[in-house]
Amino acid sequence: ADALAQDVTPHRLSVCVAADGCTDGTAAAVRAVKDPRVRLVEFADHGGKIAALNRALLGIGGDVVAFSDANSHFVPGALAALLAPFGDPKVGGVCGAPRVAVARSGWLGLAEQLYWAYDNALKRGEDALGGAVSAQGSLYAMRRGLIGPIPLSVADDFYISTAAPAAGLRLAFAPGAVAVEEVSGATKREFGRRVRSTERGWRGLLMRGALLNPFRHGAYAIQLLFHKFLRRLVPLMLTALLPLSALLAGQHWIYATAFAGQVALYAAALGAALLPALRRLPGVPVAFFLVGAQVAMAMGLGRVALGLHSRSWKPVR
Repeated sequence: ADALAQDVTPHRLSVCVAADGCTDGTAAAVRAVKDPRVRLVEFADHGGKIAALNRALLGIGGDVVAFSDANSHFVPGALAALLAPFGDPKVGGVCGAPRVAVARSGWLGLAEQLYWAYDNALKRGEDALGGAVSAQGSLYAMRRGLIGPIPLSVADDFYISTAAPAAGLRLAFAPGAVAVEEVSGATKREFGRRVRSTERGWRGLLMRGALLNPFRHGAYAIQLLFHKFLRRLVPLMLTALLPLSALLAGQHWIYATAFAGQVALYAAALGAALLPALRRLPGVPVAFFLVGAQVAMAMGLGRVALGLHSRSWKPVR
């Protein structure tokens, strides 16, 4: 309904819904929509998101394909803003700006919103240099000719969107293409989602390793190195930082302050994990979110190292 309500004049819009062995009534709801622009691609078996995407893409033509998650809601004008940069032939893809419905997502939604505000600010800067590094699944679009078969067990949004720089084209950022998502209030489920996201994202990054060559991809390669490669190594850096800060704490007040700050951060996060009531205290939710994100990232890296694959899962509601 969000997509059909968007005004994309003078472009033509069609909507394809891929129902991957779902049992929640999604397919029936789509069949009830009497609009020739809507098409249902239904699979009896549950093969996972990428399997569904690959099968659905076989029947999708057009010049540009926009992707979105099932739980995303578009603000008015989002699709028009998403399509506008394609007027430049050097643009191969466009990523939108995710936003979280904080009012219905509690403290976890607030922490998530802070993260996406930071990430969107990064994309603005990247867009002014070598182009945005990659898109997030809430809302993004690609030229149809750049979309080929998607390997299983990768982060599909990362792999698909990085096809633009791989082809020598820019991935633009459209701040007006806002998609709002609700975050589950279930901390354990969100933690599992982050583990899976890191695992699949790291595997996709390894497959796109050629993009890290600055002699071929210039500023984009440097941005990719910092935004995706080094950022995923932060848990390892933090693991080394704490004991090093402790060893140096007696030599200078800067090291002592750094050590005290880390102890306070980890103590707040641990307290929030053991006593959920503490999450109502100022600053504690942010500490819990930051530390939890790093632990999840470390576990995702561990899954890659062990050769474990997440190809299908139950969505976090």
